[in-house]
Amino acid sequence: MKFKIQIFILAIVSILGFVWLGNAYSITWDELKQLNSQKLIIKNASNYNLWSYYSQFSKRYEILKTDDRLWTISRELRDYSNSIFTSRRQLEKDQNSVEKSNFIEKYKDNISANIEIPEENCMWRYNTIDSICFANDFPTALAIAIRYKEANCYYHLPKNGNGPFQITSKNYWTGEINENIFKQTIQDFIDFSKNKIKSYNDRSNKEFPEIKISYSSYDYTWLVNFMALYNGWTRTWGMVKPNNPSYVFDWYGKEYSNAKKYWTFPMFIKILELELKK
Repeated sequence: MKFKIQIFILAIVSILGFVWLGNAYSITWDELKQLNSQKLIIKNASNYNLWSYYSQFSKRYEILKTDDRLWTISRELRDYSNSIFTSRRQLEKDQNSVEKSNFIEKYKDNISANIEIPEENCMWRYNTIDSICFANDFPTALAIAIRYKEANCYYHLPKNGNGPFQITSKNYWTGEINENIFKQTIQDFIDFSKNKIKSYNDRSNKEFPEIKISYSSYDYTWLVNFMALYNGWTRTWGMVKPNNPSYVFDWYGKEYSNAKKYWTFPMFIKILELELKK
Protein backbone atom coordinates (compact mmCIF):
# COMPACT_ATOMS: atom_id res chain seq x y z
CA MET A 1 0.00 0.00 0.00
CA LYS A 2 2.81 2.47 0.87
CA PHE A 3 4.47 1.79 -2.49
CA LYS A 4 1.22 2.54 -4.36
CA ILE A 5 0.78 5.79 -2.43
CA GLN A 6 4.33 6.88 -3.28
CA ILE A 7 3.76 6.13 -6.98
CA PHE A 8 0.51 8.12 -6.84
CA ILE A 9 2.27 11.14 -5.31
CA LEU A 10 5.14 11.02 -7.80
CA ALA A 11 2.57 10.88 -10.62
CA ILE A 12 0.84 13.99 -9.29
CA VAL A 13 4.09 15.96 -9.15
CA SER A 14 5.04 14.75 -12.63
CA ILE A 15 1.67 15.66 -14.14
CA LEU A 16 1.61 19.07 -12.52
CA GLY A 17 5.31 19.71 -12.76
CA PHE A 18 4.83 22.61 -15.17
CA VAL A 19 1.82 24.16 -13.46
CA TRP A 20 2.33 27.29 -11.39
CA LEU A 21 -0.33 27.67 -8.72
CA GLY A 22 0.79 30.96 -7.24
CA ASN A 23 0.37 34.50 -8.47
CA ALA A 24 3.39 34.21 -10.81
CA TYR A 25 2.01 31.15 -12.58
CA SER A 26 -0.47 31.10 -15.41
CA ILE A 27 -2.55 27.93 -15.12
CA THR A 28 -4.62 26.61 -18.01
CA TRP A 29 -8.07 25.09 -17.65
CA ASP A 30 -6.70 21.66 -18.57
CA GLU A 31 -4.05 21.92 -15.88
CA LEU A 32 -6.63 23.04 -13.34
CA LYS A 33 -8.77 20.03 -14.23
CA GLN A 34 -5.79 17.75 -13.59
CA LEU A 35 -5.23 19.27 -10.17
CA ASN A 36 -8.90 18.99 -9.25
CA SER A 37 -8.93 15.40 -10.44
CA GLN A 38 -6.07 14.57 -8.05
CA LYS A 39 -7.86 16.38 -5.24
CA LEU A 40 -10.92 14.22 -5.87
CA ILE A 41 -8.79 11.09 -5.42
CA ILE A 42 -7.45 12.52 -2.15
CA LYS A 43 -10.94 13.48 -0.97
CA ASN A 44 -12.23 9.93 -1.48
CA ALA A 45 -9.22 8.21 0.09
CA SER A 46 -9.39 6.17 3.28
CA ASN A 47 -8.27 7.80 6.52
CA TYR A 48 -5.06 5.77 6.44
CA ASN A 49 -4.24 6.85 2.88
CA LEU A 50 -5.16 10.47 3.65
CA TRP A 51 -2.65 10.52 6.50
CA SER A 52 -0.04 8.92 4.24
CA TYR A 53 -0.67 11.50 1.51
CA TYR A 54 -0.40 14.34 4.00
CA SER A 55 2.80 12.95 5.52
CA GLN A 56 4.51 12.44 2.19
CA PHE A 57 3.40 15.78 0.72
CA SER A 58 4.77 17.41 3.89
CA LYS A 59 8.17 15.77 3.34
CA ARG A 60 8.25 16.87 -0.28
CA TYR A 61 7.24 20.37 0.74
CA GLU A 62 10.37 20.59 2.90
CA ILE A 63 12.67 18.96 0.33
CA LEU A 64 11.49 21.05 -2.64
CA LYS A 65 11.84 24.51 -1.11
CA THR A 66 14.44 25.46 -3.71
CA ASP A 67 12.03 24.66 -6.55
CA ASP A 68 9.23 27.22 -6.39
CA ARG A 69 7.04 25.36 -8.85
CA LEU A 70 7.10 21.91 -7.18
CA TRP A 71 7.19 23.45 -3.70
CA THR A 72 3.91 25.25 -4.42
CA ILE A 73 2.30 22.08 -5.77
CA SER A 74 3.36 20.07 -2.71
CA ARG A 75 2.05 22.77 -0.40
CA GLU A 76 -1.31 22.86 -2.19
CA LEU A 77 -1.78 19.09 -1.97
CA ARG A 78 -0.38 18.89 1.57
CA ASP A 79 -2.82 21.51 2.84
CA TYR A 80 -5.73 19.94 0.99
CA SER A 81 -4.97 16.46 2.39
CA ASN A 82 -4.61 17.86 5.89
CA SER A 83 -7.87 19.81 5.62
CA ILE A 84 -9.88 16.71 4.66
CA PHE A 85 -8.17 14.54 7.26
CA THR A 86 -8.59 17.08 10.09
CA SER A 87 -12.26 17.62 9.27
CA ARG A 88 -12.96 13.89 9.37
CA ARG A 89 -11.07 13.46 12.63
CA GLN A 90 -12.90 16.35 14.34
CA LEU A 91 -16.28 15.09 13.11
CA GLU A 92 -15.66 11.67 14.65
CA LYS A 93 -14.50 13.28 17.90
CA ASP A 94 -17.68 15.36 18.06
CA GLN A 95 -19.88 12.36 17.34
CA ASN A 96 -18.07 10.27 19.97
CA SER A 97 -17.97 12.84 22.80
CA VAL A 98 -21.18 11.69 24.54
CA GLU A 99 -20.19 8.02 24.42
CA LYS A 100 -16.76 8.95 25.80
CA SER A 101 -18.33 10.95 28.65
CA ASN A 102 -20.64 8.06 29.52
CA PHE A 103 -17.73 5.62 29.61
CA ILE A 104 -15.83 7.91 31.99
CA GLU A 105 -18.84 8.32 34.28
CA LYS A 106 -19.38 4.58 34.41
CA TYR A 107 -15.87 3.69 35.55
CA LYS A 108 -14.19 6.73 37.11
CA ASP A 109 -15.55 6.18 40.64
CA ASN A 110 -13.50 2.99 41.00
CA ILE A 111 -10.25 4.87 40.55
CA SER A 112 -8.82 4.80 44.04
CA ALA A 113 -7.06 8.13 44.13
CA ASN A 114 -6.60 11.28 42.10
CA ILE A 115 -2.82 11.20 41.85
CA GLU A 116 -0.87 13.48 39.54
CA ILE A 117 -0.03 12.20 36.07
CA PRO A 118 2.66 13.60 33.73
CA GLU A 119 0.09 15.44 31.59
CA GLU A 120 2.70 17.60 29.87
CA ASN A 121 4.72 14.54 28.79
CA CYS A 122 1.75 12.38 27.83
CA MET A 123 -0.23 15.05 25.94
CA TRP A 124 2.70 17.00 24.47
CA ARG A 125 2.48 15.16 21.13
CA TYR A 126 -1.26 14.50 21.41
CA ASN A 127 -2.24 15.75 17.95
CA THR A 128 0.40 13.56 16.31
CA ILE A 129 -0.55 10.47 18.31
CA ASP A 130 -4.25 11.12 17.77
CA SER A 131 -3.80 11.58 14.03
CA ILE A 132 -1.92 8.29 13.66
CA CYS A 133 -4.49 6.48 15.82
CA PHE A 134 -7.38 7.94 13.82
CA ALA A 135 -5.71 6.94 10.55
CA ASN A 136 -5.37 3.39 11.89
CA ASP A 137 -8.77 3.23 13.66
CA PHE A 138 -7.19 2.64 17.09
CA PRO A 139 -8.10 4.26 20.46
CA THR A 140 -5.77 7.17 21.16
CA ALA A 141 -6.19 6.93 24.94
CA LEU A 142 -5.08 3.29 24.84
CA ALA A 143 -1.89 4.13 22.94
CA ILE A 144 -1.05 6.87 25.46
CA ALA A 145 -1.90 4.66 28.46
CA ILE A 146 0.43 1.90 27.27
CA ARG A 147 3.16 4.43 26.47
CA TYR A 148 2.78 5.85 29.98
CA LYS A 149 3.06 2.41 31.56
CA GLU A 150 6.05 1.33 29.49
CA ALA A 151 8.07 4.57 29.32
CA ASN A 152 6.31 7.17 31.51
CA CYS A 153 5.56 9.12 28.30
CA TYR A 154 9.16 10.31 28.07
CA TYR A 155 10.26 11.65 24.69
CA HIS A 156 13.35 9.46 24.41
CA LEU A 157 14.38 5.90 23.57
CA PRO A 158 14.81 3.63 26.63
CA LYS A 159 18.20 2.09 27.38
CA ASN A 160 17.13 -1.47 26.53
CA GLY A 161 16.50 -0.54 22.88
CA ASN A 162 12.89 -1.80 22.86
CA GLY A 163 11.35 1.63 22.36
CA PRO A 164 8.67 3.52 24.31
CA PHE A 165 6.19 0.62 23.98
CA GLN A 166 8.74 -2.05 24.93
CA ILE A 167 8.28 -4.14 21.81
CA THR A 168 11.08 -6.68 22.18
CA SER A 169 11.08 -7.61 18.49
CA LYS A 170 12.14 -4.04 17.61
CA ASN A 171 15.50 -2.35 18.02
CA TYR A 172 15.27 1.44 18.18
CA TRP A 173 18.69 1.99 19.69
CA THR A 174 18.73 4.35 22.68
CA GLY A 175 18.87 7.99 23.72
CA GLU A 176 17.57 10.90 21.67
CA ILE A 177 14.45 10.63 19.55
CA ASN A 178 13.30 12.75 16.63
CA GLU A 179 9.82 13.34 15.28
CA ASN A 180 10.10 10.76 12.50
CA ILE A 181 11.21 8.03 14.90
CA PHE A 182 8.51 9.06 17.36
CA LYS A 183 5.82 8.69 14.67
CA GLN A 184 7.28 5.34 13.67
CA THR A 185 7.11 4.03 17.25
CA ILE A 186 3.39 4.90 17.37
CA GLN A 187 2.74 3.15 14.06
CA ASP A 188 4.80 0.14 15.14
CA PHE A 189 2.81 -0.11 18.38
CA ILE A 190 -0.50 -0.06 16.51
CA ASP A 191 0.67 -2.64 13.96
CA PHE A 192 2.03 -4.86 16.74
CA SER A 193 -1.21 -4.51 18.72
CA LYS A 194 -3.43 -5.26 15.74
CA ASN A 195 -1.42 -8.38 14.95
CA LYS A 196 -1.85 -9.54 18.55
CA ILE A 197 -5.59 -8.82 18.40
CA LYS A 198 -5.96 -10.68 15.09
CA SER A 199 -4.11 -13.71 16.42
CA TYR A 200 -6.27 -13.65 19.55
CA ASN A 201 -9.53 -13.21 17.61
CA ASP A 202 -8.65 -16.02 15.21
CA ARG A 203 -8.72 -18.40 18.19
CA SER A 204 -11.80 -16.92 19.85
CA ASN A 205 -15.23 -18.49 20.15
CA LYS A 206 -18.52 -17.77 21.91
CA GLU A 207 -16.93 -18.43 25.31
CA PHE A 208 -13.78 -16.54 24.35
CA PRO A 209 -15.07 -13.20 23.00
CA GLU A 210 -13.29 -11.21 20.34
CA ILE A 211 -11.57 -7.88 20.97
CA LYS A 212 -13.23 -5.22 18.81
CA ILE A 213 -11.63 -1.94 19.82
CA SER A 214 -11.48 0.96 17.37
CA TYR A 215 -10.86 4.71 17.44
CA SER A 216 -14.35 5.41 18.79
CA SER A 217 -15.51 2.03 20.06
CA TYR A 218 -14.34 0.15 23.15
CA ASP A 219 -15.76 -1.45 26.26
CA TYR A 220 -14.39 -2.63 29.59
CA THR A 221 -13.98 -6.29 28.60
CA TRP A 222 -12.27 -5.55 25.29
CA LEU A 223 -9.85 -3.12 26.93
CA VAL A 224 -8.95 -5.38 29.84
CA ASN A 225 -8.49 -8.33 27.49
CA PHE A 226 -6.22 -6.27 25.25
CA MET A 227 -4.14 -4.99 28.17
CA ALA A 228 -3.76 -8.56 29.43
CA LEU A 229 -2.87 -9.72 25.93
CA TYR A 230 -0.24 -7.00 25.56
CA ASN A 231 1.53 -7.78 28.83
CA GLY A 232 0.83 -11.50 29.20
CA TRP A 233 -2.36 -13.47 29.75
CA THR A 234 -3.90 -16.80 30.72
CA ARG A 235 -7.22 -18.30 29.65
CA THR A 236 -9.27 -19.56 32.61
CA TRP A 237 -12.72 -21.07 32.12
CA GLY A 238 -13.16 -19.21 28.86
CA MET A 239 -12.07 -15.93 30.45
CA VAL A 240 -8.92 -13.96 29.77
CA LYS A 241 -6.89 -13.20 32.88
CA PRO A 242 -3.81 -10.95 33.00
CA ASN A 243 -0.72 -12.73 34.33
CA ASN A 244 0.11 -9.50 36.12
CA PRO A 245 -3.22 -7.89 37.18
CA SER A 246 -1.39 -4.83 38.51
CA TYR A 247 -0.36 -3.97 34.94
CA VAL A 248 -4.04 -3.42 34.18
CA PHE A 249 -5.67 -2.41 37.45
CA ASP A 250 -3.27 -0.56 39.79
CA TRP A 251 -5.20 2.34 41.34
CA TYR A 252 -8.49 0.82 40.18
CA GLY A 253 -10.61 -0.61 43.00
CA LYS A 254 -9.71 -1.25 46.64
CA GLU A 255 -7.66 -4.35 45.86
CA TYR A 256 -5.17 -2.26 43.87
CA SER A 257 -5.25 0.97 45.87
CA ASN A 258 -1.69 0.84 47.22
CA ALA A 259 0.13 1.46 43.96
CA LYS A 260 2.42 4.41 43.28
CA LYS A 261 0.98 5.39 39.90
CA TYR A 262 -1.93 4.69 37.59
CA TRP A 263 -1.55 1.64 35.44
CA THR A 264 -3.20 1.03 32.12
CA PHE A 265 -6.96 0.91 32.71
CA PRO A 266 -7.28 3.84 35.15
CA MET A 267 -4.79 5.76 33.00
CA PHE A 268 -7.02 5.10 29.98
CA ILE A 269 -9.89 6.79 31.88
CA LYS A 270 -7.68 9.74 32.82
CA ILE A 271 -6.58 10.25 29.21
CA LEU A 272 -10.21 10.17 28.05
CA GLU A 273 -10.93 12.99 30.50
CA LEU A 274 -8.04 15.02 29.11
CA GLU A 275 -9.19 14.36 25.55
CA LEU A 276 -12.61 15.84 26.27
CA LYS A 277 -10.96 19.05 27.44
CA LYS A 278 -9.03 19.52 24.19
